[in-house]
Amino acid sequence: MVRLGFIGCGGIAHAHLAALDRLRDRAAVVAFFDGNRAQAADLAGSRKDVMVTDQVDALWDASLDAVLITVPNRYHAAYSEDAARRGLAIFCEKPLGVNVADATAMAAAVERASVVNLVGFKNRYFRAIATLRQVLDHQLLGPVFAYREVCSGARLANPHIGMEWRMVEAVAGGGAVADFGSHSIDMALWLLTAHTGPLVSLDSRLATFIARGDSYPSNDDMALLNGRFAGGALFSVLNGRVGPGLYHVEVYGLKGRALVDMTQPDVLTLVSYGGEKIAAPALPPREFEDPLVIQMARFVEAVATRTPIEPDFATALNVQRWIEIARNNAH
Repeated sequence: MVRLGFIGCGGIAHAHLAALDRLRDRAAVVAFFDGNRAQAADLAGSRKDVMVTDQVDALWDASLDAVLITVPNRYHAAYSEDAARRGLAIFCEKPLGVNVADATAMAAAVERASVVNLVGFKNRYFRAIATLRQVLDHQLLGPVFAYREVCSGARLANPHIGMEWRMVEAVAGGGAVADFGSHSIDMALWLLTAHTGPLVSLDSRLATFIARGDSYPSNDDMALLNGRFAGGALFSVLNGRVGPGLYHVEVYGLKGRALVDMTQPDVLTLVSYGGEKIAAPALPPREFEDPLVIQMARFVEAVATRTPIEPDFATALNVQRWIEIARNNAH
């Protein structure tokens, strides 16, 4: 039985805890730490025989195999380095840090400690996306010409939501370019690099539109990213927290086009340019379909077997470098 503790008990922690509850035969959450003890208690709920604390030293004294780091981005590095020094496996939410310096330190820490580490790029696990990966690996679209994506969330455009940490550069780093863009960049690199070579150029347009009270957020509400892979394929992504919530992925190749619309996350549409459907390969049977549960099941298995897993901190560091390049190249 893998024993886990939460570092940070806010919104996303609830989603990860629900996923871990599906894995009670192989994992037990035994500790909840948050600087706001009431928030830790809220996440723990009515669970018995668990630690609820606002003191991180108490968490470190617990008998744990792994931690889930779900605090704001600014604090990822310090907690990850502390956990790695203690030999604990680490799941960390994306993006890896607020900047490349923090992400580099985190990747170095887990490498030195040789601990299992995983980053929360959950979008890889949607059935349609996993199928798209197989389509590309089987070269069913032929040589790839372009990757296009829209990845946005409506919540931050809600006028009833006040300024929150994701809108503050010192705490979050980038805005949409980091929050949603980390998913988008990881997705494109994971799907295309083997077929088009690495991403070699990236620039961006960043903008902030939504005021909060008398001030604006200190990072971007929307990010338009454009780049190119070494093999020539184009990369175009729109990330936004203005809304509405959308997630579309398109890949264009010599033989046709692939489309994933996350209103139907199990459906991959493949069409030739003549209009004929292209048959997609069948995925091997999967124990779970919920991406968050798949992600946690992979992490727990890796911790139990002490087996390296991806997307790891090194993968996320590469993504962080491209986020920083996009921010530095913004017009």
